[in-house]
Amino acid sequence: MSVSEKTIELGVFIPVGNGGWIPSVNSPDIRSTYGYNREVTLLAEELGLDFALSMAKWRGYGGSTRHWDFTLESMTTMAGLAEATSRIGIWATVHTMVFHPAVVAKMSATLDQISGGRFGLNLVAGSNPYDQGQMGLWRDLSHDGRYALAREWITVARRLWTEERVDHSGDFFTLTDCVSNPKPVKPPQVICAGTSDTGFRFTIANCDGCFISGNNPQSLVRTGLRAKQIAAELGRTTKTYGLFTVVPGETDEAARARVDHFNAGVDVEALRRQAGEYATDVRENTMRRRMAQRAERPTAVGDGAVVGSPESIARQLAGLVKDADLDGVTVIVPDFVDDLRTVGERVAPLLAGHGVRTNAAGAAAGVGGPA
Repeated sequence: MSVSEKTIELGVFIPVGNGGWIPSVNSPDIRSTYGYNREVTLLAEELGLDFALSMAKWRGYGGSTRHWDFTLESMTTMAGLAEATSRIGIWATVHTMVFHPAVVAKMSATLDQISGGRFGLNLVAGSNPYDQGQMGLWRDLSHDGRYALAREWITVARRLWTEERVDHSGDFFTLTDCVSNPKPVKPPQVICAGTSDTGFRFTIANCDGCFISGNNPQSLVRTGLRAKQIAAELGRTTKTYGLFTVVPGETDEAARARVDHFNAGVDVEALRRQAGEYATDVRENTMRRRMAQRAERPTAVGDGAVVGSPESIARQLAGLVKDADLDGVTVIVPDFVDDLRTVGERVAPLLAGHGVRTNAAGAAAGVGGPA
């Protein structure tokens, strides 16, 4: 491989919430059924993608689209998909305020068996006060406090994956002679989406990868490079996985027309309700600011989307992967069958021409992927 080439993982953020990630009356009719997500994940495996990730969401935002009013639970969904698949990584999302680490430790060991070592875990330290508050599970902690809880959470889980008996008395959890068997043969890969310096320091010290996004390409690049800079300061390494909304078309003009069509039907009420709920979290500035900016100029497809023909998308993604020094790309698409097939069969092979290699490109070519 030449120095200008980079091999990355390619995954899909499957649509366990109705409507997917495009809150518009003009978006494809995506229903949050297990059957549809099974179809998407099997397609992703066929295309050679490396992982499928599902979000955890407990309450939607209403509006004309009833955005995310119907969602599958992440851990149980991924258990089913682990059984349905044979190669692709299966990553679930857990809120550290919702599940006790001992419960997830045993669930993860079970999923390790079902998946044959393909299970991964995405930790969320905060989120929406309404989402978890409706169940009485929200903890009004400071930003640092949320990561202190997450740090204790993952410490307990990792001990239960490796130690026969665990005694723990901390600020958030207490375990007395806690036993959790069987142990996972392969403890799950753990990622986290915190993008503050505090979040990055937690993730780099306690997890395997940083899940990053941005309001626009420039902010995503800055965020990706900041993660690698903090890792270097800590004397560690970390993987970074960029999240991208990808809107393909036969031509750049056709793709842009799709975006315009989605934006013309944007569900303003759902976006404003989302922003309003996050605005109640007075201790979390970053997410509140991001949601408020989106509500001020509501669009169904944000400025950070990668839009165009397969060649244009490949060129844009390759540039962002290299500029942000990413180790993986996670895609969201409007239609998780036709558009995902475009990503796997047409975009991935073109990425190789821009110096970015994926297993999906190898699958499209009928070979085993990058060496």
